[in-house]
Amino acid sequence: MSTAVMAGGRGRAGAALLAAAVALAFADSSIVMLGLPEIYGELDASISGVSLVITAYNLVVAVVALALVPVVGRVRPAALVAAGLVIFAVASLACGLVDDLGMLVALRAAQGLGGALLLAASLPVMAALTGSVAAGRAWWGLAGTLGAVLGPAAGGILTELFDWRAIFLAQAPVAVLALVALAPAAVRGLAPEGGRPPRVRLLPNLGLVFAFGALVGALFLAVLMIVTAWGLGPLAGSLVVSALPLAAVAVRPLSRRAGPAAGGVAGSLLLAAGLVALALLPGVGSAWAALALAVCGAGFGLLVPPLTAESVAGERGLAAAAAASVGARHVGLVAVLLIVAPLLTADLTDAGDRATLNATQVILDAPIGLQQKVPIALDIADEFSRAPRGEVPDVARAFDENGAQDDAGVAAVRDELVETIQSALTRGFRASYLVSAAFALLALVPVVLGAWRRGARLRRGPTGSLAPTAWLAGLVIGAGALVGVAAATGGPGLGSSTTRDPCTVLPREGGGGIDATVQGLVLDGLAGAACDLGVSRENLVLSFGSDTGTERVPWDPPTVERAVRSGLVRAIDDTEDRGSLNSVVADVLRGLARRAPIDELIRGTAAAGDLAGGLGDLDAGDVIDAIRDALP
Repeated sequence: MSTAVMAGGRGRAGAALLAAAVALAFADSSIVMLGLPEIYGELDASISGVSLVITAYNLVVAVVALALVPVVGRVRPAALVAAGLVIFAVASLACGLVDDLGMLVALRAAQGLGGALLLAASLPVMAALTGSVAAGRAWWGLAGTLGAVLGPAAGGILTELFDWRAIFLAQAPVAVLALVALAPAAVRGLAPEGGRPPRVRLLPNLGLVFAFGALVGALFLAVLMIVTAWGLGPLAGSLVVSALPLAAVAVRPLSRRAGPAAGGVAGSLLLAAGLVALALLPGVGSAWAALALAVCGAGFGLLVPPLTAESVAGERGLAAAAAASVGARHVGLVAVLLIVAPLLTADLTDAGDRATLNATQVILDAPIGLQQKVPIALDIADEFSRAPRGEVPDVARAFDENGAQDDAGVAAVRDELVETIQSALTRGFRASYLVSAAFALLALVPVVLGAWRRGARLRRGPTGSLAPTAWLAGLVIGAGALVGVAAATGGPGLGSSTTRDPCTVLPREGGGGIDATVQGLVLDGLAGAACDLGVSRENLVLSFGSDTGTERVPWDPPTVERAVRSGLVRAIDDTEDRGSLNSVVADVLRGLARRAPIDELIRGTAAAGDLAGGLGDLDAGDVIDAIRDALP
């Protein structure tokens, strides 16, 4: 290897071009995340179909990289890198031009093939370009770390400035330019490493499996939450997730000073703490998410570089070691994706039902006219049934159709409702974040075993102080404090069910005029009917409309009669208890509610609704009439 020639400016320029391509191949694991909503809409795909755009690439890289381990040393590295760059460039260009999801997934698999060839064989080429194995290993490891964490932010910026196709079209010229790095004779003349492949370094590669499994939470789940549940655009999402790579870069000097043992332990703890903080977000807010992602990035920046360096250590068998390292990373990604995908799907299904109920509760208790409440609640339920699971439904449409554009009070309820829905959906990511955090903690095992095997000691500062270790301890304590603050400020309860026991009588403030009085009677009646039927009042209201996945009420004639009678009795009881109704009159009304023919009661209730409608455009009787019309 002509290191003296290649260590000059021409070698560094070639190394920079190759490092850019390596970083891009690593970034492609997640670069398309912020573009998925556009792909979903433009290609008319399903959520599961769109997820294959990510899975196909990572799965192929993992399989091909591991398959290359026993054979990569028998081929000239430059030839494999050239083949990988060409395949990657052509597949990237084609990805940006297709109009069919199936073809896009197939081309992403082809990208994975090219990426695996490039990543597996690029380490010996990088060593030749930089002039030494140590320098080549450092360049290759840095490109891998930065590429892995920069992916979503880069993809988001390209999507915002252009569209999702730009993510792929921009990659092709980078891969083509990297071919220039293979032009020097010293690179083209690199012979196959030959001999028996070196033994795979189990502990560091196992650590990479766990570290990149944990990264699923920080890269995939967090981006999915920010884009789908919170509705942030690609550029805004990029700004939030950029906290991850910035923190990873910021801790690199500390990582070098602390050494692999202390840095790896601290990195694992920080990565786990950041993921737990994401699981316990106290509110829907970009600042909280960015802070938690920064902790994840610091952990990743401390944990992964030493594991990477150790996984490709040694002077021989660089390509085989690199292939094993690349395979381990993507095995971790794919394994956790396969674990959390069904878990997240189930949790988001529950979260959608909970969000619907919580949203209905917000509407029922909102200070707006009753004539708007039930229609809005039913329209919101319809929006939920149409929206893909995990995405915020278009609640603005339901509110706009019921007066939000002209009524500031309705608009304020809309804003509160959006936050309620987002909080419930955010909670749906919690279990998946915790699974990712568990993988971060599992990375402690190979880190500690590796340090014990090497007999590693804590590195002291220049004056004999434990400065690097003290900094690491401070970071870990700060991350723990972040988790504690999140837990203490409402994180555990974010997005939980807010529906109340309908059998409990709640105090109601007086005043508000006739509409408020009528609202009180109707809401008391709903609570009474729900209590008797054994459901929440929110479920009762939603049962008037389309199927939303919540508990259903079988609206047969006996159930209708039971609900009407119990609802009227409850309304009379609560009104009497509040001192708004004379006890003698209340006794007479209760007797009528319990014994009068049901048709007469329904007509009387509808008449009361019509009276309120004359005062405030309320047509409460329409709900009961709709139930009657639906009966056989």
